[in-house]
Amino acid sequence: MPVGKQGENLYKEIDWDAMTITNNFLFQEVLRNKDLCKQLLESILHIQIKDIRYPQTEKSMTAQLRSKGIRLDVYVTDKENNVYDVEMQSAGNRSVLYRDMDEETVIKELPLRVRYYQSIISTNMLRKGKLYGELRKSYVIFVCTFDPFGKGLPVYHFTYRCSEDVSLQMNDKTECIFLNARAAKKAEDKELAAFLAYVNGKAAATAFTKKLDEEAVHIKNREDWRLKIMTLDMEIEMMKRRTAEKAKQEGKLEERKAVATEMIKNGEPLAKILQYSKLTEAAIRKLAKSMGVAVL
Repeated sequence: MPVGKQGENLYKEIDWDAMTITNNFLFQEVLRNKDLCKQLLESILHIQIKDIRYPQTEKSMTAQLRSKGIRLDVYVTDKENNVYDVEMQSAGNRSVLYRDMDEETVIKELPLRVRYYQSIISTNMLRKGKLYGELRKSYVIFVCTFDPFGKGLPVYHFTYRCSEDVSLQMNDKTECIFLNARAAKKAEDKELAAFLAYVNGKAAATAFTKKLDEEAVHIKNREDWRLKIMTLDMEIEMMKRRTAEKAKQEGKLEERKAVATEMIKNGEPLAKILQYSKLTEAAIRKLAKSMGVAVL
């Protein structure tokens, strides 16, 4: 596959050695290793998982035609069809290739993202004609390079509980978990502590994290993977530019409409409105009609 001049420049600019597990593309590829993924889930959830399967890595989902789509980093199910979505969440300069928003904005939106992810997962889990009782457990897990709630905890585990009696759980089969890599030393589980420390930039210290690191190094050195990531980064950059250009054009259109609106109110002739607003005649007449005014 030809890369082209722009691709060659980008290929040279990417510091592959500096890329760590905190890059969500690398993270999802590492967790394509079933044994590593299974072991990570077991250390986070403290449950035994017989087996996992991959319906789709970086799964795309949407609830309705007009709903916001989401791309899940690592989406797996077990033999009981329970669903596990694991996301790597960096912010700002900590994110390589996938440059996210500043940390403050990410933290503010993170609970709302989890709410939306759970709703989309449930919608996709329950097909038409099925009963609500067929919904299985769904876990949304965010591995954060920052403290998402500012309490210094290594793990924040949320389930729905009654405000009047916190011992009463709703049992809706959804669980949301946030891991804080900055509080690795506080994690009681040694394997989880080692994983969080590794995410936070420390050297791999256990058999599990060493396997994670070996897998990450192997993947980073694969030419086919590098080309895939380079292409993804170019697509993201182009998408950002298209979005910015679209917003710019929409802004200009609104300005032109505002000019035309004022001129219509003032009873200016069509020729003058055309000259100053730069709108088409059809657009001006449509705007005038919506205002209940005729232009000549």
